[in-house]
Amino acid sequence: MPNLLRHLPNALTCCNLICGCIATAAALDGRLMTAVALLFAAVAFDFVDGLAARLLHAASPIGKDLDSLADVVSFGLAPAAMLHRLFVDLSLLGPDATLPLPLSILATIAVLAIPVGSALRLAKFNNDARQTTSFIGLPVPAHAIFWSSLLASLARIAEQYPAAVAADLTLWVIGLSVLALAGSLLLVSELPMFSLKVKSMAWQGNERRYLLLIAAVVLTLAMPMLTGISATILLYILLSIFDRKAPETESPT
Repeated sequence: MPNLLRHLPNALTCCNLICGCIATAAALDGRLMTAVALLFAAVAFDFVDGLAARLLHAASPIGKDLDSLADVVSFGLAPAAMLHRLFVDLSLLGPDATLPLPLSILATIAVLAIPVGSALRLAKFNNDARQTTSFIGLPVPAHAIFWSSLLASLARIAEQYPAAVAADLTLWVIGLSVLALAGSLLLVSELPMFSLKVKSMAWQGNERRYLLLIAAVVLTLAMPMLTGISATILLYILLSIFDRKAPETESPT
């Protein structure tokens, strides 16, 4: 039995990967809410696999590589599939049921930037000695949560107000593309980010974490839930930008 338990962290990582694969398929099929639910499940598995590895003293190089590979799918490919599907749905609102060539190229680049940026972020962490005790660049799961929540919210708006969206279709595509490129650059940036993990329940030393938690509750209650979640991730980024205190982190993603 103890030997079987040592495989538990990798099994949980595989559950993360499975959720990412199904989320990608669901996104391409237009079931964005299902994709969001699966992506959040992948985040949960991504958290507990590391916790299990530490508790069972079962960390290994294979587990580390498997975790990164699973994260590329769940937090890189799946959000990209969601963005691609939204672009497809937006194009159907236009007069020609397709995007003009320049917008189509821009949208394609934006979609591909998400998995590429995520893969580079993970590879950078695994090979950057500076990040053994620090957290540099936007975490891949946080980036995926932001995108999945935002895209699901925007898809609802497009469904409810198709005429209004069609009138500003170019602005929608350009805005989303610029945001995707900016987010992908933030993944591999040199921006120090504070960890969300707490080592004690004390206020001192956890001020930013508690403030973010309180803000998350307020934003989620004040806005539609998914919009509040994406706003919370944006606040997390802003807090990290304006508070340049060196963070302590333990997670590669």
